[in-house]
Amino acid sequence: MSGRPFCHDRPVVLVVCNALDDVTRMERRISTDSPAASRKVFLMAQALRLAGVRPVVLSLGRGRADGSGDSFSAKVCRVGGVLTIYAPFSHRRGVSELLSLFGLLKPLRRLARHPQRAVIFYNRIPAYLPLLRAASRLGYRSFLDLEDGEVITGQSLKDRLARIVPTQFDRHCRNGALLACSALEAMTTVRPIHCYYGTAVGDVDVPRWQSSSITCLMSGTLAPDTGAPLLLEAIRRLRARQPGWAAGLSFEVTGKGESLAEFERLAVESSRPLVRVHGRTSDARYLEILRSCEIGLALKPVGGTLADTTFPSKVIEFAGSGLLVLSTDISDVRRLLGDGVRYLQRNDPELLIERLAEIASDREAAERCARQGRLTAERYCAPQRAGEDLRQFLFGRSV
Repeated sequence: MSGRPFCHDRPVVLVVCNALDDVTRMERRISTDSPAASRKVFLMAQALRLAGVRPVVLSLGRGRADGSGDSFSAKVCRVGGVLTIYAPFSHRRGVSELLSLFGLLKPLRRLARHPQRAVIFYNRIPAYLPLLRAASRLGYRSFLDLEDGEVITGQSLKDRLARIVPTQFDRHCRNGALLACSALEAMTTVRPIHCYYGTAVGDVDVPRWQSSSITCLMSGTLAPDTGAPLLLEAIRRLRARQPGWAAGLSFEVTGKGESLAEFERLAVESSRPLVRVHGRTSDARYLEILRSCEIGLALKPVGGTLADTTFPSKVIEFAGSGLLVLSTDISDVRRLLGDGVRYLQRNDPELLIERLAEIASDREAAERCARQGRLTAERYCAPQRAGEDLRQFLFGRSV
């Protein structure tokens, strides 16, 4: 890392992760990243900036190697105003893993000169282990950001080794843990804890509910464990029945996953409700699509593997942008947003159809619910509030 020396007048927080901005993702031809995780990381860093902290994102900048052998040097840039350092990356298998293990040690050591420093590890990833141990030796305040709870039930050598990784993070992240939801407290021994749900940002001035049409957005990973089959079946039943209230209903689908092809099959049919599939998009294009929608769908199954081990971050994104959130009743959604969300208590396409019918028949009530959801999301997750809460958790009130 070159350029001006890093100023010491503010505390510095490093976020070790695999977040990717669109430019770097396309330069490196990476398609296996998580857009939701990247968004949460960069928005968290921006919130810390608002609270007077100097965030630095240390990203592996990697994806699945395609075997071509193409290599990419380390890269320093700014993403949303946040200093971001990408490790080198290679599309040659084996080399890719070695670069991920050791490619960020140099900036970690250089930034250790700062007297007030902390590092956040985004999930318990094996590739972070050299950084984890180096941060401990260099005197960083070390924190875990636990977004997903690992469920390891096998007895193979690989499974046994996988169980070692969480214990290493719990041992070295001795200063605290950020949790995606309250239930994850049981999946780490790190204390103290702070539930961090993300930041509510969005263009809330977009006019919605102004016409007879209602557009729903399903985005992110399109798979059974995110509720894609529930939506697919509801659309099929609506097309078979053609209820009058659904005449203006349509669905925008973005993202990737094993259920993408089924949505694409529905999209080529001209039946109503219409389905438009965009696949993986740039951040700018995704925001355009989001602005055109009234309802945001968060359908991770009730009782599913992700119901209590993660938080559907789309809920905050949708609510903060002014969409009416239609969510399964899982995780901390009700605890956080209360009556500012319409809920599904079970994984039932008939119940989903019923909720959509209720929204279509009372648009004023739907708009009021969306407004309440937005205000509640802003109250607890506005960038300045979230950033200040994080700063106090990481450094205490005296910094």
